[in-house]
Amino acid sequence: MFQKGIIKMSSRRASSYSSSSKGKAVANNFEQLSQSVEGLSLESSQDSGKWEEVTTKKSKNRAGNGYNAAKPWPTQNSSPNAWAKKPVIIDDLKVSEINDLERQWHCPACQGGPGSIDWFKGLQPLMAHAKTKGGDRLKLHRQFAKILEVELRNKGTSVVPPGETFGKWKGLQEEEKDHEIVWPPMVIVMNTKLEQDENEKWIGMGNQELLEHFDTYHPAKARHAYGPQGHRGMSVLIFEASARGYLEAERLHKHYVAKGSDRDAWNRRNRILFLPGGNRRLYAFLAVKEDLDLFNQHSQGKSRLKHEMRSYHETVVTEIRQMSEDNQQLGYYKDKYSREHLHNKSLKASMVKVSNRLRQTLEQNRIVRERSKMQHDENTEEMKEQEEFFKEQLKIIQESREEKEENFERIQQEEREKVSKSKAKTSKNAGAEEISKFVELQDKEMELYVEEREKLEKAHEEKIKEMKKRHFEEEVQLEKELNEKLALLMEKYSPLHPKE
Repeated sequence: MFQKGIIKMSSRRASSYSSSSKGKAVANNFEQLSQSVEGLSLESSQDSGKWEEVTTKKSKNRAGNGYNAAKPWPTQNSSPNAWAKKPVIIDDLKVSEINDLERQWHCPACQGGPGSIDWFKGLQPLMAHAKTKGGDRLKLHRQFAKILEVELRNKGTSVVPPGETFGKWKGLQEEEKDHEIVWPPMVIVMNTKLEQDENEKWIGMGNQELLEHFDTYHPAKARHAYGPQGHRGMSVLIFEASARGYLEAERLHKHYVAKGSDRDAWNRRNRILFLPGGNRRLYAFLAVKEDLDLFNQHSQGKSRLKHEMRSYHETVVTEIRQMSEDNQQLGYYKDKYSREHLHNKSLKASMVKVSNRLRQTLEQNRIVRERSKMQHDENTEEMKEQEEFFKEQLKIIQESREEKEENFERIQQEEREKVSKSKAKTSKNAGAEEISKFVELQDKEMELYVEEREKLEKAHEEKIKEMKKRHFEEEVQLEKELNEKLALLMEKYSPLHPKE
């Protein structure tokens, strides 16, 4: 069973705010709230000055017609003791318990009116209700919301919605301030003088010696400050005029801060100039304008160390952000180049394989074509030989036929001559008549022979014609079948044909 509660506040709690004008205003509002909400005001003898909560909520009856007859709050004329048998004092609650989202509350400003039976899970919905409630009790709800805020603020908590809290956070942007830096980046190196010469002038580290001493930080140039007494023991390392150069200078500065040899250490009155063994102790720190003014104290004209003051954000932060973006872009393009390189490598390997296969295919096709040509030539030669053979056979047949016809004609002629000679022994008239009849009969027979011969030749020519036609049709059909089979064969061995 969830814990349920209604909120009330005593006049004694309100009186605790009367020590200031703000407290008086809150107390007055509270008094008005207490007078406006029926059933919430307690007699002074019964006022506990604490938050109270109803810990139990009656279950619905079996008929489902609302709550049981025993209501979880008193009527307008009931005794305040009927509010709760086990009051929960807000002063005794922990912040986590007050902010418990499962704890349910009644709105005291709705007591005895519409909404009095509503429960609010957690204080945030209750506060939202008090701040947005309209109608006749609008002012009463607003006063209750103010009192609730003050009371919870005293407990070190609040019920401000997270969205509003976000807008009230104090961000880094408010505190982060831009500042000017020396440009190009420079680091002041102190205690660089060594000893006095015979003229009682100080001598110190040289430019190359100073650069070599700090070469791990990649300074670009080195300069030394000189005065009437010679080397002043003050040197400067000049770094590359870029964000990288500034970061190197800052890294050197932090290194000497960690060593305890920074600006603060140099400015101490008891600074240590020599290390055990007699070596001088160097101090280093980022240069500021005052350092360079001191450095140029005895310099004139071109010998002065030139510099300018620039915005740290515009000069360093912006460039670093740009470098970060460039690095991201560089990483993106590196990945892209790597992917494209692998892709191109894969394509190249595939191209080599395809080229080799194409070369092999072309070679195989060439061999097949040569074999096909050789086979075609052999077939052509064979067909030519067969053609010549059959032509010889036809020629023999035709010559034989012609010879038979010549024999036939010769026989006919000889027969006619025999008849003519035999009939010549008879009377001339009778013989001439018989010869004439024989010749006439023979001519008729020859005409019939010629006619039938022509029919035979014509039928023969028709048969040859039909035979040649069938031959050409069969040849054409064979060529078509060959084309179809070749197409299926090429499709079977084509690179685009899916392999089973």
